[in-house]
Amino acid sequence: MKLTNVLFISFFILMVGCAQTEEKSWESSLIIDAVILEVKDGRMLVAEDVTSSEYAEISNKTIQELDKERISLIYLSYDKLADVKAGDEVKIWIDGGLDHSYPAQGHAKKVELKEE
Repeated sequence: MKLTNVLFISFFILMVGCAQTEEKSWESSLIIDAVILEVKDGRMLVAEDVTSSEYAEISNKTIQELDKERISLIYLSYDKLADVKAGDEVKIWIDGGLDHSYPAQGHAKKVELKEE
């Protein structure tokens, strides 16, 4: 086999492998529906599986009160915090999973506002 053929085949395998890895990265992301409770100190606090209509009921409660009500809370860092605000109902793609603290912590790689 000629060296150019070997190089072409190696390059093709490398390109296909990299493309599949990036696609799998998005597929393997944790995706949640949530409402943003607060945005401050370079991160946002979100309540998972809470709608914007339920936001008014829980927005003034402490983390301890929300824990007693078994509401899942997550602190997320996000590069575009200026694009979101408290009360927004969102879909979030979480990068790299969450730690096991309460509230859990992680990094959002994508946040999409839900249509009301």
